[in-house]
Amino acid sequence: MVPTGLPVATREELDVPPHSILAEDAYDLGGLSLRLVPDSPVFMDGGAMFGLTPKTLWIKHKIPDDRNRVAVATNCLLVQGPQGTSLVEGGVGDKFTAKEMDNFGLDDLGRLRRGLKAAAVDPEEVDHVFLTHLHFDHCGAVTYSDGSRLRPTFPRARHFVQRAEYEIMLNPDPRSRPTYRSDNLEAIHEAGLLELVDGDAEPVPGFELRLTPGHTAGHQVVLVHGDGATAAFMGDLVPYPSHFKTNWIAGTDVAPLETMSTKERFLAEVMEKNYLVVLYHEHLQPVGHLSAEGYRPI
Repeated sequence: MVPTGLPVATREELDVPPHSILAEDAYDLGGLSLRLVPDSPVFMDGGAMFGLTPKTLWIKHKIPDDRNRVAVATNCLLVQGPQGTSLVEGGVGDKFTAKEMDNFGLDDLGRLRRGLKAAAVDPEEVDHVFLTHLHFDHCGAVTYSDGSRLRPTFPRARHFVQRAEYEIMLNPDPRSRPTYRSDNLEAIHEAGLLELVDGDAEPVPGFELRLTPGHTAGHQVVLVHGDGATAAFMGDLVPYPSHFKTNWIAGTDVAPLETMSTKERFLAEVMEKNYLVVLYHEHLQPVGHLSAEGYRPI
């Protein structure tokens, strides 16, 4: 139960589209077309998203529902340009039991597919999928069930992830096991579409993968480089704008102190080079610029 006196939000208040010009129309980033394509939101316990930060502080940023769950958006990023059609992150998907749907507040599944259709993109036209890591809410939509088996949602796309992350998914520690579902990647691997990366790399021109450990040992940030401009897709290094604070760390991070050092180092680069920041889990202010004065959403 939520303690008396603290605010509570309804489903209708929490399940809203992302507020950003990237969600309203295509956004030009140095000759690249960027668009947010959200999948269905997940509702997770506030403690999972804010860790040791007291609720009296984090509730100023995120109001939970009557089960103490906060809305966790799943904003995939569609990128179209000279290298073809690419998708950064793989959504939550629709392969859940009734109990899982209740636990995570899942409803109206399949939004990623519908969002791509609205952007006039067929799954067969996607050339690349870049995954920051392999927790179920980041790669669940890269496969689907045809009624008898799982198949790749994007049958032509090369799927990029850190080798260390893939190996962790295959043999997770007891604490992390509930966050992984190996069946999300089995069909990708069997189809020969999985490409494992070791550390920092640029496997496709204009798409730079930067190893950013802490949330998981194999977590990576995806940098999308246009002509004179760069977007940084943060994954779970910074889930919400409140987590730009170095010591605000999600309870799901396996190495919080490493997250802090990674965040401090990488956010200095973000500010120095004025990257456009894209936050996967934020629905109110998912895209913006970070400076010494704070976060400025667009």
